[in-house]
Parts: sequence; structure tokens; C-alpha cells
Amino acid sequence: VVIMTTKTAPMTLPPTTAPQPEPPSSYIRTTTQSYISRAAHILGPDRVHAKGKSVIRPSVRIHGDYGAVVSIGRYCHLDEGVVIAPTVVDLEVAVDDDETKKNARENFPMSASSSSSGFSTGFSTGFSNHRRRNRDAMMKQMRDRFLADLSPPNNNDNDNDKDNDNDNDAAKRTKPRQKALPLSIGSHTRICRNTVVRSLSIGSNVYVGSDCLLHPRSVVKDCCVIEDGTVIPPDMVVPPFSRVRGVPGRVV
Repeated sequence: VVIMTTKTAPMTLPPTTAPQPEPPSSYIRTTTQSYISRAAHILGPDRVHAKGKSVIRPSVRIHGDYGAVVSIGRYCHLDEGVVIAPTVVDLEVAVDDDETKKNARENFPMSASSSSSGFSTGFSTGFSNHRRRNRDAMMKQMRDRFLADLSPPNNNDNDNDKDNDNDNDAAKRTKPRQKALPLSIGSHTRICRNTVVRSLSIGSNVYVGSDCLLHPRSVVKDCCVIEDGTVIPPDMVVPPFSRVRGVPGRVV
């Protein structure tokens, strides 16, 4: 019996560029052993409370300048481009219900009634690249509009001027008094790239994917997974041990 053996050349993999580690000097180490990038934007640092052992990457923007406390638990990771801003609510609402509904539709056009459209189903696998490009463009448009709405609460009180009651009434309809609510993020939570968070709270052991939008007054409980590109609508409460995906976000 003759056994023929052939020698094969070793398989060579194409060269890959390994990510370069960031120098330690580009981060600030706090007394609680948190690492904050020097390229991060911490607005109102006296109202941003980090319990420690967390990492805040470059281009992260945390709004502590709204007057509300933003608390971050232990062992959290905020990736590049993440925006954290508290929920702002109106203390005095002097507008009609129809106008309020109109503003809600403009701020969040993807309601539950439109969930069966091609845009929401475009997140499922197997769709063409054309639809994926349209989805990415629309998500970018929604994110840009979402970021444009970021503004500190209006605390101006026009009631002291008694000579211009009509002007005060008009000012109340356009700019009611507002208040920012505290925002808390639990421990062992990761928020990935380019995600905007305006929730009331995010629990512990939560994974939030990239390019997500978490609208005001939303709540994410403990041990949840928010998939990439998910939009959490206003007032949504995500129960514990849930996985959410889609536009608007649905528990799957």
C-alpha cells in the first residue's frame, strides 16, 4: 500500500490593522477610579455623579447643566459619541391638546400605527442594500433632529410683569416653564456608539447598542438588551430581562 502525501502551503491571512491603544495620558483618572477621556464633554460636572470604576470614551457628552443630577453607577462603559441628557418636562402647559399632539407627532413620527411600514420592517435581515441605505439615512435624520431638540430647561418667570398680560400669555404658550428630572444609570451597564439617552433611568446590567435613541420619560429596567438602531418611544417602560428592537422599539 502506497500512501501519497502532499504538502500544502500554510494558509496566509490578509494583513489586518490592529486598533491602536489610547495613551493613558488621554484619560483623567478620578479618585473613584473612573477613567474619563480628555476629549469628553462633561457639562455641569458638579451635577454628574459617577460612583467609580467606569470608562467614559472620547466625544461623550453628558449634560449636567440642565439643573438635574445625572448619576452613573459602577463599572459602566460609555462609548464614543454617546449623549446623556435628562428629561425636560413642562411645569405649566398652556397649549391646546391638538397642538400638543401635533408636536408629539413631529418629535416622534414613528408611532405604533406606522410600525408595519417598510421602514420598521427594514431592520429585519434579508432586505436589500437600497432599503438599508434608506434606513440609515432616516435614522441619521431622526438622530440629528433629536439632538437639535436638546436645550436646557426654560426657568424664566414672566408673571412679575403685570402690564403686559397678553404678552405673558403668548410667552407661556410658546415657552412654558420647564424642569429637568434626574437621570440614573445603574451599574455594569454599557452604552455603545452614537446612542442618545434622554430616559428617566436605565437599570443595572443593561446593554444598549449603537445608534439607539431613548426618548424622554422612558425607563429601562435591569438586565435588558437594546439592539442596535432601536428607538425607545416616550413613556415606554422596558420590563426586566427583555430584549428590544425596532422602530419604535418592541419587546421580542
